[in-house]
Order: sequence, then C-alpha cells, then structure tokens
Amino acid sequence: MPCDLVPIIEETISLYREGTPHICFTLESKNDIPKLNIDKQQFKRAFINFFDNALSAIGQAGEISVTLQHLFDEKGVRIEVADSGIGISEEDKPRLFEPYFSTKEQGTGLGLSIVNSIISDHNGKISVMDNEPQGTKFIIEIPV
Repeated sequence: MPCDLVPIIEETISLYREGTPHICFTLESKNDIPKLNIDKQQFKRAFINFFDNALSAIGQAGEISVTLQHLFDEKGVRIEVADSGIGISEEDKPRLFEPYFSTKEQGTGLGLSIVNSIISDHNGKISVMDNEPQGTKFIIEIPV
C-alpha cells in the first residue's frame, strides 16, 4: 500500500528525541517525495536500527540526519542516514550486512542484516560510506 515516508521517519525520530537530548536529529526533503509501496512497520524497524547503531557510535553528543530526495531519472527515492559517530573501518564495511557480523561487543549482528532484507524485499539497494567530516552514511534507494 502506498505510504508517505516522511511521517514514518518523523514518528521514529520522535521515539528518540526525549531520551537523547544530546543528539540533534534533522530530517530534510530535497524535493517532493512520492508515496512508496512500502511496509510501514518494516521501514520503521529499519530506521530504529539505523538510529540505535548511530547512537552507540556517537556517544556523548552529535547528530543524526536523514535526507530524502526523489530521483526522477532513476524513478526512485534516495534516503541518506548520516551520523557524526566514530565511523566504520574500511575492512568492516563489506561485511556490515552479513548475518551475525557485529562491531559491537553486545551486538548480535542481525540488525543491519535485517535492514538489508527489508530494503531487498522492496527491490531497493543499500550501501555504506564515510560521512564527511566524521561518521557513517547509509544510502538507500527505493524504486517508486
């Protein structure tokens, strides 16, 4: 069923705002974002995972930003989730989406594997890169 992505992200951010006053959350749409055929609960779960990982990477204070852009030529929507945390090493990046791979002592290694499945189930792609000047950026592309 077609859903608006912005309210899903806003709802998810609101779950964190009160408990994390030391984190600045921003949500920006570069242009009009069309409705997407997505499972609202699954996407909320994906954003919870991104935010939980970002919070553990940030520590005392920092920021998490979500940027949306309608890619007219590619007939899709690009979602960038960036944080100002410690970042991810080059050798860990290729394995991030594998089940049971974790860079955290308490991590199960299932979070990003589940996120990868959610994105794949929606015919999308996900990748990871360094966020400049510091942190990590996940790029998700979902077809319209």
